[in-house]
Amino acid sequence: MTRTTFELEPLLAVVRERSAFIGSHDHGERHWRTVGANGLWLAEALNGADTHVISLFALLHDSMRENEFHDPQHGPRAATFVGELHEAELLGISGAQLEVLRYACAEHADGLISTDPTVGACWDADRLDLPRVGITPRPDLFSTALARSATYRPAVPPTWAELHTRL
Repeated sequence: MTRTTFELEPLLAVVRERSAFIGSHDHGERHWRTVGANGLWLAEALNGADTHVISLFALLHDSMRENEFHDPQHGPRAATFVGELHEAELLGISGAQLEVLRYACAEHADGLISTDPTVGACWDADRLDLPRVGITPRPDLFSTALARSATYRPAVPPTWAELHTRL
């Protein structure tokens, strides 16, 4: 785990301003916070998982959706947005962390799995929340053993401030 500090509120303000579906049940902020809770929970059991990158993934992975349905380019758009936020010095991450975050965002909806603990936790955290849209996650598409056996579901997703204190 890499500890990095950053200011949460300025980042949230920019993301909320740019995201078209911030209030969406399917792909909005509530889903993002659930992904954050899932990801931090998964990271507890993974050696080397970067909780800062996982938290940023949760916030950003669906932030650039243009619609609620078929939007195959939303991941690559999120990866581009990650680059913009990094250039604006809002993410507080290294170049290596940036590459992991961009990859995780770009490819998160492509049905891949990863042996990288950070990327795996990101993708599994998102997939654990698929029941919100009526999809039962496929165990073979989970990267981590914990996600494959998971029964954990946060009843109410924590606030960003609560998630931030867990980094």
